[in-house]
Amino acid sequence: MRGLLGRCGFGRPVGGFALLALLAGPIAAEESADQLALCKGEELPASQRIAACTRVIAAAQSNDELRIEAHLQRGVLYELTGDRPAAQEDYSNIIRLDPANAVAYFNRGNVHDQQGELDLAIADYTEAIKLDPSDADVFNNRGQSYDSKGETDLAIADYSQSIRLNKDNSRAYFNRALAYANKGELKRAIADLDAAIKLEPGDADAYVSRGSMHEELGNEDAARADYRRALAISPDHADAKEALARVGN
Repeated sequence: MRGLLGRCGFGRPVGGFALLALLAGPIAAEESADQLALCKGEELPASQRIAACTRVIAAAQSNDELRIEAHLQRGVLYELTGDRPAAQEDYSNIIRLDPANAVAYFNRGNVHDQQGELDLAIADYTEAIKLDPSDADVFNNRGQSYDSKGETDLAIADYSQSIRLNKDNSRAYFNRALAYANKGELKRAIADLDAAIKLEPGDADAYVSRGSMHEELGNEDAARADYRRALAISPDHADAKEALARVGN
């Protein structure tokens, strides 16, 4: 298959609890609330936010909900800064405190997937699905892990469930298209990319992938049009440039 066949997943933004620290006294509670605001705020560098989250965790030993929120915030920050083992430990700490926390399983599954620990990622996604079977993103991401293992039919089943739960899920259409393409089912793949592009018309990768499928089917005019659209969106897109040179301008 020519062209770009990548993967598109979802991370989970940090959720919040509407709560205040219930600590030793008014001063401690106020300081902890201030630190939590710094931990969750976006105006500081990640290192300072991580330090604030750490202070909240240390101070809130008697308040599991507050510790869970700080661990969740810090875990995402660790992911953003590339410290995946630290992020994984934060999500594991949440699960120890709250075994029914679907977000922690989801986020830890993402870290496992990023580290190539596919069986562990699938186990965490599966647990998240048991806890919250209505979450379209978890099905999409578990599908990606199955895809990486070469279990294409299981991946397609998960992408399909993600789409059933959220018909506006452009990433699941995109991923399912690539899975179909890898099975040689190019017409079904193109139909999914049509849906993905309708939902996300500014996605240059989707045009490149659809163009590669048109090219594979011998539809060079359609392929050329898609590569041109990709370059109109992203003029420096290397795969689109290479593909357009191949089929001719």
